[in-house]
Amino acid sequence: MNITTIKNHADVGNLNLAEISPEQLPRSTYHAILQSAKNFGDATAIEYILDGDCISEAQIPFAKKLIHRILMTFKGKSFANPHRKMSYKALANNVTGLGNALHSLGITKTDVTSLVLPNFPETYVSLWAAEAAGIANPINPLLDESIMKEIMISANTKVIIALGPVPGSDIWQKVMAIKEHIPGLKAVISLFGDDIACSQNNKVPVYGFKKLLAAQSTQAANFTLPEQNDVCAYFHTGGTTGLPKLAKHLHLNQLTNAGQVNLLSPVNAGDTMLVGLPIFHVNAAVATGIASLMKGCKILLASPSGFRGKNIIQNLLTLINNYDVAVMTAVPTVYAAMVEQITSQKISVPPLKMKFAICGAAPLSSDLQTLFTKLTNTPLVEGYGSTEGSSVSTLMPVNPINKEASVGLPIPGITLKIADINEQGTLVKICDTLDVGEIIITGNNVFPGYVEDAHNQGAWVVDENGQQYFRTGDLGKIDESGYVSLCGRQKELIIRGGHNIDPKMIEDAATSHPDVTLAAAVPRPDSYAGEVPVLYVTLSPHSTLKLDDLTAYVSANIPERAAIPKAIYIIDEIPLTAVGKIYKPELVCLEIKQTITETLSEQLINKTVQINVFADKKLGIKATILVNEDELNALQQQIKTLLTPYSFNYEVLALKTTEAA
Repeated sequence: MNITTIKNHADVGNLNLAEISPEQLPRSTYHAILQSAKNFGDATAIEYILDGDCISEAQIPFAKKLIHRILMTFKGKSFANPHRKMSYKALANNVTGLGNALHSLGITKTDVTSLVLPNFPETYVSLWAAEAAGIANPINPLLDESIMKEIMISANTKVIIALGPVPGSDIWQKVMAIKEHIPGLKAVISLFGDDIACSQNNKVPVYGFKKLLAAQSTQAANFTLPEQNDVCAYFHTGGTTGLPKLAKHLHLNQLTNAGQVNLLSPVNAGDTMLVGLPIFHVNAAVATGIASLMKGCKILLASPSGFRGKNIIQNLLTLINNYDVAVMTAVPTVYAAMVEQITSQKISVPPLKMKFAICGAAPLSSDLQTLFTKLTNTPLVEGYGSTEGSSVSTLMPVNPINKEASVGLPIPGITLKIADINEQGTLVKICDTLDVGEIIITGNNVFPGYVEDAHNQGAWVVDENGQQYFRTGDLGKIDESGYVSLCGRQKELIIRGGHNIDPKMIEDAATSHPDVTLAAAVPRPDSYAGEVPVLYVTLSPHSTLKLDDLTAYVSANIPERAAIPKAIYIIDEIPLTAVGKIYKPELVCLEIKQTITETLSEQLINKTVQINVFADKKLGIKATILVNEDELNALQQQIKTLLTPYSFNYEVLALKTTEAA
């Protein structure tokens, strides 16, 4: 039984939960890799392609092979290698060797290695070696160097593994700019780079990855072997306090979540898992990373930039078939781009060999889900999860029986409830079926807390039996079959293409201008990215600040490109609650209403359409689109087609004659 046959929560409960008990799971992620090397030996663990033009192992463009050979021959650099494979045995040896290297540089069980790397096979090696010898801290390589520095200082980083000086990347420049400013930093390891000896201007030594690894024993660990209850990773996640928010993972957390995913998955040893999400994200690290290895699958790494890589999206259907991909996980933007490509170019889609596709990290439109499945004949199922839950908390069955839009059933071994929590952060009661409340979770996959204790304040609630639950900050409800539906967010994160943006970062940049009195950053629905940030501000009474000047100022002061607002509105008054806090739902409603109005206005000329968007404690944020009663049937499908790219909750209803008048 798996997600192809499961129908309801009772079916999930009938799975063999003993398989994900601590007693049955490996001692650590390192032990899981050693066990898989023993079980699967020379089978391919990781296959890698440089970009989407490498459409099969037998069809690698000659020019790419030539460039790789020239760089290897004259410079000894392998970053341009267009296609590579790494066996399970080689992966285990590399992880052991790099773990030994980290140990030789002073990394112990409680020391942190930060990783600033795109998606290479060495990125997985670095992640699992850092977890084996101590604590891994994967960092988004696209972040501004000032944020990277803050994360590393918060993590108390001892070693950095970063992409070296490679054309087209600014990662090395950013790392070199901050490395002397990280207290306690002992070394930097340069992937595809060379040794740089210590000097007056280079107090922290740099070691070339390849040379350092070659000097180590790869057969036996010199480091202290990790155990299930040791901390293995710090993942940075979107915080709303302005400080880097680092979630601690235990080996048990990651192993449990990997086991939970594998209990539900119909994939078998030898099947291919396409990984196009960044490895610094928990999905690629845990749900499609260590989980795939424990199952004996082959990971296909689709370019250093993942789905953003050159021609990956354009050739994705071909890549899926040529590399025999069984499962892929992506964000809605990837599936939207595939649908757009198929429909606009009128592509005849060959029957895909995929068993199913998974969407996560951002809300999926049910219309997009239906359209993708219809066009590709591949089930697209949605999952829901968080860094704090290691990755996955719910997963949608392939043949669901839910009546409303849903993110699926809670995975085996997690306790997920809907709670009524008061303003003091106390759990008042567990909600009844279909009642909306905050989603709370507990289980062996749920993290033990954040590195900075300030972030743990208010993050947990305790029930009447003394059981502690993590507050996800998401609003939801559960139906009679156990399906979880999302009804909005209490936490204020803006999710752009699966990337979490902290609105406080935007608001702080705005309010640092002397003329700005209040600022509120909220999400605007976007047909491609899911959400983009927009900013509302009020100015001091006698300000003469122009919008163009404010826009330039805010853009220059936001350290993360993805967080730069798509629009800024200067308004007279920002909505406030009775106690004087900014009330963002009203602004979110405005953005949804404007998006619907703009999307429908061009196509529904001379049609009577009324749009109402409201925030409701029971329903979350919902839109109603009212049309003339005699046009309801004709317009319903047209409106549905136009709003397919968006994930907000809406309903098309008849406008009564009296209302129209």
